[in-house]
Amino acid sequence: MSLFTLSAFLLMFLFMIAGIWSGRSSRSFRDYSVAGRASGTFGVSGVLLGSLVGGASTVGTVQMAYQWGMSAWWFTLGGGLGCLVLGLWFAVPLRRSGLETIPGFLSLSYGKPTATIAVIASVAGTFISIIAQFLSGAALLRGVFPAGGILSVVLVGGLVLSFIFMGGLKSFSAIGIGKILILYVTLAVCALAAVRLMLSAGPDPMPLSFHPWFNPFGQGLGEGFSAGLSLVAGVLCTQIYIQAVFSASSPATARKGALLSALLMPPLGLLGITIGLGMRRAGMLVESSTALSHFIASSFHPVFGGLLWGGILITVIGTAAGLTLGVATNLVCDLFPCLPRVSKLCSDNMIRSSRVTVIILVLAAGLAGIAWKDSMILRWSYLSMGLRASGTFFPLIAAVLAPGRLSPSWALSSGIAGLFVTILWPLAGSQIQPLFTGMAASALIAGLGMLSGKRQDPFPESR
Repeated sequence: MSLFTLSAFLLMFLFMIAGIWSGRSSRSFRDYSVAGRASGTFGVSGVLLGSLVGGASTVGTVQMAYQWGMSAWWFTLGGGLGCLVLGLWFAVPLRRSGLETIPGFLSLSYGKPTATIAVIASVAGTFISIIAQFLSGAALLRGVFPAGGILSVVLVGGLVLSFIFMGGLKSFSAIGIGKILILYVTLAVCALAAVRLMLSAGPDPMPLSFHPWFNPFGQGLGEGFSAGLSLVAGVLCTQIYIQAVFSASSPATARKGALLSALLMPPLGLLGITIGLGMRRAGMLVESSTALSHFIASSFHPVFGGLLWGGILITVIGTAAGLTLGVATNLVCDLFPCLPRVSKLCSDNMIRSSRVTVIILVLAAGLAGIAWKDSMILRWSYLSMGLRASGTFFPLIAAVLAPGRLSPSWALSSGIAGLFVTILWPLAGSQIQPLFTGMAASALIAGLGMLSGKRQDPFPESR
């Protein structure tokens, strides 16, 4: 075993031990899903960033920066803005509800049909993001080890399962805090090395013009705005991110954790962009998805490089684990109870049902990762965020900021219109981004409903 491999997997082993230790007291489903509602500010931020900052923010950002430059910033910038909106307006009312899922919150306001649409949108969109993490992890492994597509995906799947089964959200919160610290150090060191590489690129470095390399809209105005909007809306409509809020010890703590995440996320993207641009200016020709792995392996001593690479892999695996746990919680808490034959099995043992669901999700994401191993990682992430938001965003805004103003029937219509227009719009062949049309349709119906309806009890007991 090489020094690079030894140091990388030593770091992974230490994180697993830390996760087992922190999650050893997870005995109930509430411990497993919302950390016993005892997370502090850093714990909330650890879950938020631990699941939001992953393969897209690291491997995907360097990949897109290597090809498009500053266009790669939209993921971390939009994610930071989403956390800011979450902290300023949503964290406190959501935490006060005392619930565990977004559909549970919507069910109180509008009934089960609207909650079911939210589950479908959340599960479908988040599952796409899990695929993006598998693509990122497999690309990391291929960049430094002679692992084929199937073997690398199998290794990623095994690591994801080990992280989740260490204790659910309780261990994930503690791991998330350490993961972000390691990630900041890793990307900062790599960015400094990239700057040094640019300065020593020789007498004839590759020229980098403003467009597209330093233009945030290098791929077009529509592409940029759609990417940013998908992140802001997606953060508010993704189960694992809201699970971080629900896990807080108090509403004030939930707010502080979200605001801390908003501060920490955008700079990570700039560090990743520096790496991609440094490689491009130096004329390093590599497969774009393996750019970050190649840079680490070729720029540092094997021991130090292995530690840096291991830190990135922890980021990717931790995010995949958090998203998978969020989807499993949605299914076990919100969708399976609607299925009579499945409901009894789940209610008898919630933790076991969640773990079986996790295994199925990991297997499905692994198969998808093998099928689309050469695709652009950030595009999967933007699609994921937009799909999550399309059927949930405006009914959720109305429920939080104007409770009782939107009737159940209008909320259901808004969710259905947003979800199906987003899915079907590409068939029209239009150049307008599907997210814009889907959210416009959802907003129009929600707005009409709020203007035409009478104020109602937002939490009727009959529901």
